[in-house]
Amino acid sequence: MHFSTSTILALGLTLLPASILAAPSPPPVERQTSCTTIYPEYARVSQAQPVASYLPGFRISQDNGATNKNDMFIEFAVPAGSYGCQLETYFPAGYPITKSGRQDVYIYSTDRPLTRSPQGIDVSWAYSPAPVSQVGTTRFESDPATSTTKVINSFACQPTMTYRLSIGRDWSDAGNVEFVQGSGAGFRMTYNC
Repeated sequence: MHFSTSTILALGLTLLPASILAAPSPPPVERQTSCTTIYPEYARVSQAQPVASYLPGFRISQDNGATNKNDMFIEFAVPAGSYGCQLETYFPAGYPITKSGRQDVYIYSTDRPLTRSPQGIDVSWAYSPAPVSQVGTTRFESDPATSTTKVINSFACQPTMTYRLSIGRDWSDAGNVEFVQGSGAGFRMTYNC
């Protein structure tokens, strides 16, 4: 008697207990999609007030000739062991952003974290971390009907991540961008996605 391989396989399957054949396959493993989101501390520095600290507001601007600049520093405290840090902007639908002129904002990494005093972040135009490299460029936009998220760049997470924001150095015409930076709007860092 001669049996083919398929006949032997079919015969073998009929001898298996029905409970093994009817056992359900394990459920698919769901990929974790939730991220942790944090918002930065921030400080404004003014070229016109080179040693002034604790300036109010979130404003990135310059006059014609790239003078009278106002730059922003943002800084994130990221928990140890975090991975996949992603710098983003997020604005809910209809979020107010005041803009005029040149609005291309360059984002630079810095050579050190911001300094602090009992009053808060103690940084001025003359005494601030130096930019190291440009890590992104953005324009701030808010849609009247839907939320807006823009990814600036992704990085290996560090305990302190500090960035300087400035109207693009390639532009000498006037520009201004202002909004209320806070929990739920503006710059944010997502990680552990």
